[in-house]
Amino acid sequence: MKNQKKALLAIALTIAVIFLTTATHNLVYAQNAPTARRAPACTNGTASGTYGYRMAGQLVGVGPFLVNGLFTHNTDGTMDADVQLVVGEQSFPAPGTGGTFKTDNDCTGSGKFMVAALNLEVTYNFIVTDGGDQIELLNTNPGVVLHGVGRRIAKAGKAPSCNNGTILGSYGYRLDGKIPNVPLVAIAGTFTHSVDDKYNGTWTGTDTFNAMGQYLPRVNNGTYTLGGNCRGKGFYTDNLGNQINYVFTVVDGGDTIYLQGNDPGVAVSGDGHRIR
Repeated sequence: MKNQKKALLAIALTIAVIFLTTATHNLVYAQNAPTARRAPACTNGTASGTYGYRMAGQLVGVGPFLVNGLFTHNTDGTMDADVQLVVGEQSFPAPGTGGTFKTDNDCTGSGKFMVAALNLEVTYNFIVTDGGDQIELLNTNPGVVLHGVGRRIAKAGKAPSCNNGTILGSYGYRLDGKIPNVPLVAIAGTFTHSVDDKYNGTWTGTDTFNAMGQYLPRVNNGTYTLGGNCRGKGFYTDNLGNQINYVFTVVDGGDTIYLQGNDPGVAVSGDGHRIR
């Protein structure tokens, strides 16, 4: 009888140890569960601040539609924008005013603002990612196929801060689009930014220019100016005799540059990423 009691007690203790061990393991696992399994939770504050962004697409029946510049989401749900547009064959500045946006708990949202240069109320949907540091963008106006990405360059209530020195160093870049009389082009190469003794921005680089499947190596020399708001403009000549103007927006503390051509009939855009 005593032996039976001892055996039952031993079994009970074993079961208790197994239960406690399993419960502790499950608690630790729950506490350290990957954040990807947690439900998203966003507010307007999550998606607030000033963002550098670029978008690319088409205005149906017209031609290319490119956007390069800034938008600012405020925590009270108001917003504005300041961009350079390419619409068809034209390139022009286009402030966006009187805007509003709303971020839903699931980190999706929508917004709208007025662009007087287009006589249009621009509408868009977005998804907040990377803790609010990135916003995926989709235009929702009828007849427009346009999407892109924004990267936060200043927190809500703070102003962006850039200068020519922000983008010193070497970058690799890729561009695509169209130029006059050439409906498909793609470009890939490198450039190196430096400043002279007056802090003027200069650069040199090389790339491969693909025009409708025909490849041309190029050597490029240019200048650039970057404003305090992290938007800039540049100019360069290549060894083929071309002279090219462009605009750009700097994000990620200078590690990424959004690039866009700025000459009539040119609809070319892409990204540059710092090598060193």
